[in-house]
Amino acid sequence: MGLLWQLIFMMWRLSCAGGTSCLLSSSSLTEYTENGDITLALIGPINSASSLPVINFTVQPAPRRCDLFRRDQYKSILALLFAVEEVNQNPHFLPNITLGFRMWDSCFSEMPSLRATFQAMTGKGPSAPNYKCGSQPRIPAVIGDPLSTSSVAIARLLGLWGVPQASYASSLPSLSNKLEFPSFLRTIVSVDSQPYAVLEMCKMFGWNWIGVLISSTDYGTQGGSVLKTEATRNGVCIAFYETISSDQSFKRMPKVIERVRRSTATVIVLYASPPEVNAVFVEVLQQNLTGKVWVGIEAWYSSPVFLLADFWHLLNNTIGIARSRKILPNFSRFLQTLSPSRYPTMLAIRQFWERSFNCKWVATNSSLGSLSTTSRVCTGLEKLATDDITEFNDPTSQAVYMAHNAIYAIAHALNDLLSCKDKEGPFQQSSCADKTDFQPWQLLHYLKRVRFVNTAGELVSFDANGDIYGYFDILNWRLDGNNVSRYVKVGTFDNYAATSQKLSVNHSLVQWPGGHGQVPRSVCSDSCPPGHWKAPQRGQPVCCFDCITCPDGTISNQINSVTCFTCPEDQWPNTERSKCIPKIIEFLSYEEPLGLVLALFSVIFSLITVTVLLVYIKFRETPVVKANNRSLSYLLLVSLICCFLCSLVFMGYPVRMTCTVRQAFFGITFSLCISCVLAKTIIVVIAFKATKPGSNLRMWVGSQTAILVVCSSSCGQVFIITMWLVMSPPFLEPNMHLVVGKILLECNEGSIIMFYLTLGYLVFLALLSFVVAFLARSLPDSFNEAKYITFSMIMFLSVWASFIPAYLSTKGKYVVAVEIFAILLSSFGLLGCIFFPKCYIIILRPSMNTREYLMSSRSS
Repeated sequence: MGLLWQLIFMMWRLSCAGGTSCLLSSSSLTEYTENGDITLALIGPINSASSLPVINFTVQPAPRRCDLFRRDQYKSILALLFAVEEVNQNPHFLPNITLGFRMWDSCFSEMPSLRATFQAMTGKGPSAPNYKCGSQPRIPAVIGDPLSTSSVAIARLLGLWGVPQASYASSLPSLSNKLEFPSFLRTIVSVDSQPYAVLEMCKMFGWNWIGVLISSTDYGTQGGSVLKTEATRNGVCIAFYETISSDQSFKRMPKVIERVRRSTATVIVLYASPPEVNAVFVEVLQQNLTGKVWVGIEAWYSSPVFLLADFWHLLNNTIGIARSRKILPNFSRFLQTLSPSRYPTMLAIRQFWERSFNCKWVATNSSLGSLSTTSRVCTGLEKLATDDITEFNDPTSQAVYMAHNAIYAIAHALNDLLSCKDKEGPFQQSSCADKTDFQPWQLLHYLKRVRFVNTAGELVSFDANGDIYGYFDILNWRLDGNNVSRYVKVGTFDNYAATSQKLSVNHSLVQWPGGHGQVPRSVCSDSCPPGHWKAPQRGQPVCCFDCITCPDGTISNQINSVTCFTCPEDQWPNTERSKCIPKIIEFLSYEEPLGLVLALFSVIFSLITVTVLLVYIKFRETPVVKANNRSLSYLLLVSLICCFLCSLVFMGYPVRMTCTVRQAFFGITFSLCISCVLAKTIIVVIAFKATKPGSNLRMWVGSQTAILVVCSSSCGQVFIITMWLVMSPPFLEPNMHLVVGKILLECNEGSIIMFYLTLGYLVFLALLSFVVAFLARSLPDSFNEAKYITFSMIMFLSVWASFIPAYLSTKGKYVVAVEIFAILLSSFGLLGCIFFPKCYIIILRPSMNTREYLMSSRSS
């Protein structure tokens, strides 16, 4: 809106020009001219206004008074003068051509900058963008203004005619927009990358909870907006975002600083210009606010103003960014030889001299008595390099370096244009520019493509947006023991480097508030360690969260994980739930106590059975052995040995073969065992019944009957098991879900129906044996086994009846242990009930193992 009023004012002045042929009178602006073959326009602030004119559009406003000399800005003016002299003194550069310039004071305002631009564009010929005004030469390029707001106004005007503009200090990001500012270029590194540099520092130092204070200018609002947007993308949360203005510092600043005090954010980014920053620290000092880390940007952090401020101790050990500074050769020598006598009409040269050396120039008609007692007479022989004038003695000054580059960029573009660098010419019909009357847009073509190494040894070139390639220095503010503040370079940020190499910081060089090397913490919530996940807090930024332990079966192996993921089936979380570890493979092993005990009992019981068998074989001719069908007894003892030993197949690391064989082995051996018991019982009954006169059972007394019973009973089980193995055989199945954190190596029975059918058949044989034995329990025979078989069958049925619920209620290796226990107990019941009484008589009561005793028992 301000620019619109300025243009209206310019057009009003145009209409009031009357019969004059000049748009503006040259006397209306402060100007200094150095003649040359090619004349450049230099526009920059030298003085500032002590009062602003009132514009009410009723009377012509008074001229703007630019009467407050700004010594801090004069450094760039001297750098421009130095660069022009260097170019003109180089015989190999622009041969036979000298550069001249016309210099205007922009007075820190857009209006004088625009007026100077109109004055510069006034030239001869119909192609001049302004009216003919005297005999001044046309200016092909403008250097300046260093202020961004003034550069915006100038660039909009020059862009209409394609006149190149090279600024050495305007860092407003929007100036990179070539649609709005097609002819604008700058030799200062664009601050577009400043927000990215700040965020990279925050990420490197672990700060995800920061406060941001921005200035109300375009510089602050544009940069702050980018910072806010990119912070969201990079996982950095902004605790508060406040706009500050030096004009309203007395009203709002106490509340802003109070909010900074209450905030839990330790790191505060000041994206503002020096006036606003000065107001901030004045209030910080007044409220005695400590414990905060201030992060600075180029606009104020490297400003020499703060080196001498009253609150410099607040910035001790803070960190900030500034454009990389290079040493400019020969500038110190230029300062040493600088004298008002060399440039007697130079703008503000006498004011500069008076302010620099605290002296006064004495006019020829003045007396020495008019000088104050604290002033001395300026001689013009004073040397800048011998006096303590910090902002001029610094050869690495940013303003000096970039202003020097701006002159050299224009000079190289002129050199390329005049020598027609492109062999066939870059313009229409492959033509070159007319050396005596080239157009500004032709110079702009070459300026965009300049590429040279400056006197400091650094490559200078522009990108597609007219910005110079460069990088930022990461600076650490230090306060020495003698209360002298200085900057220490601790790293660099190069936005044109690869993503992972943009920021480089030497952490050992950084000192933090308190003088410690420990990086200050600025987070809303502490990082969630592995094994936890971040649960967002309702209504809070994403950086504020609660750490929740991962659920069972899941892990998080990273810090600040947003979710937990499930381990593979064969793995399980460790106790910290930070990584997946292989699950424990569980099976009934011989090495563990349970397996060792069961295996030991299995071997012991089988050895006992072998011992009984040997006793029976040794005493095979005794009445006790002979009376109880010794062939069936031998077969029964052998089958019992197999029953005890088959339990070993259920133990150890299961494989496919053992899973297939073990139930078949168990079913067949037990059916053989019960078949023998059944045969023994049936033979006892038949033998007793056959003794009766006229009995038809005599033909069934003998070994044929026993073989028939055993074979027929066993074949039924063999048939069932054969069908089982053919239709749905058992197989090895790792069970990963039954027990938490374990893989159970189990033998899947294949068909559970066939498994229970096998058990059911054994129960059927046992019930049949029990019934037959129960009916024969009272037969008059001294060595009748029926009652012992009855007890053995009761025990057998009891064991396997209790096996079913136990089998269904256990899991893992204990299922196998329950089945082995049932096998051992039922087998031992058969062995104990049937054979131990006989062994007792054979070994301990041999007197009862005689035919006479047998006959006497029968008689009785």
